[in-house]
Amino acid sequence: MQGILNKAKGFNIDKVLFVAGNDILHTDNTKRTTTGGTPQDTDGMWYDNFIMAKNLYIDLLEKLLSFAEVEVVYNPSNHDYTHGFFLMQLIEAHFSKSTINFNVDLKHRKAFKYGNNLIGTTHGDGAKIEHLPLLLATEFPILWSETKHRYIYSHHVHHKTSKDFIGVTFETLRSPSGSDSWHHKNGYTGVPKAVEGYIHHKEFGQVARLTNIF
Repeated sequence: MQGILNKAKGFNIDKVLFVAGNDILHTDNTKRTTTGGTPQDTDGMWYDNFIMAKNLYIDLLEKLLSFAEVEVVYNPSNHDYTHGFFLMQLIEAHFSKSTINFNVDLKHRKAFKYGNNLIGTTHGDGAKIEHLPLLLATEFPILWSETKHRYIYSHHVHHKTSKDFIGVTFETLRSPSGSDSWHHKNGYTGVPKAVEGYIHHKEFGQVARLTNIF
């Protein structure tokens, strides 16, 4: 995130949308499996990883608070559906006296309005991509009617995908997560590991994308 902030210094940033969740805990129980029971390669114990994620989010959000106004949205995900939700309730409670606005319920699709922008976020393991634009318009009709530039950002597949639909641009973000034996077996190696951010102008929509490659 610091790399993203460094690259954003030439812009006048007044608000940050921080997208949380998206498999941050990787597993959802003491047996090192996802919520659905799929075994995962892991490093460290589940309780250590929970505390590490908690401390990471606190550090990141405290840094962002010194930078701009902050809005946090949470995307429930298929690897840690329950523990990820508990984590976000803890983070919201920690910042209960701050100015951060939290949208951390279990709805799979979230929407955020910034000027003439409608920014939708979802993990990406649920509704089909081609259905997301209409779902955005149906679930958030007022925000849709008030905006011109509309985007949906997704995280589930960990590699870059971008497509224009009628009225909406859909894009998946890269991931900084490492490659395990499952990735190697299926040939999912060599994809750039990165954290990405986007700069949206209140009137003109997405005007820049910032990438920190590891």
